[in-house]
Amino acid sequence: MGNKKHIIICGEVFKAKRIHFSFETIFMQIGNMNELKKLQEFPNLESVSLNGTNINDIGLQYIGQCSTITNLNLTFTNITDKGIAHLVNLNSIKYLRLKETNISKKSIQHFNQMTHLISLQVHETNISGKDMADLNLAHLEELFVDSNDVEDYNTLLALSNRLPSCKIVAKGKGTFFEGVFES
Repeated sequence: MGNKKHIIICGEVFKAKRIHFSFETIFMQIGNMNELKKLQEFPNLESVSLNGTNINDIGLQYIGQCSTITNLNLTFTNITDKGIAHLVNLNSIKYLRLKETNISKKSIQHFNQMTHLISLQVHETNISGKDMADLNLAHLEELFVDSNDVEDYNTLLALSNRLPSCKIVAKGKGTFFEGVFES
């Protein structure tokens, strides 16, 4: 059996040599999450964007099995902490965008297992600055999070001191870097 040239997912046809996956249809509704198993058939897949789709925690089980993914965009989806647990198997993940999802501070324990993360976007979720107290990602270079009160500010300032090479963007407020806040 020869190498596949095309892969069909949810009725859309994709070249197997793709390194980036996203649906051609805007706000695609995935009828059967099992379809996402086929992402493993892309031998060089590095980047997946399911922005605005109806992916759920079951779908994330299949995403978590795609070991080559380094960049994952799940913004504007209904995923939860339960689904984030499946992503700890992505040993190469570097960029994770989770804006406008249903995750909470329970996901931080899972983020801490993603030791290669360099960029994490969790703003406009149920996570705020104070929830970042337990974040422990030595290689993180960029964090986007909400900051709503003094406790958020103080926690992010402490995190900035602990992770001096990480630029922490407190959405709508300013930036923390090397223990200094700039609005």
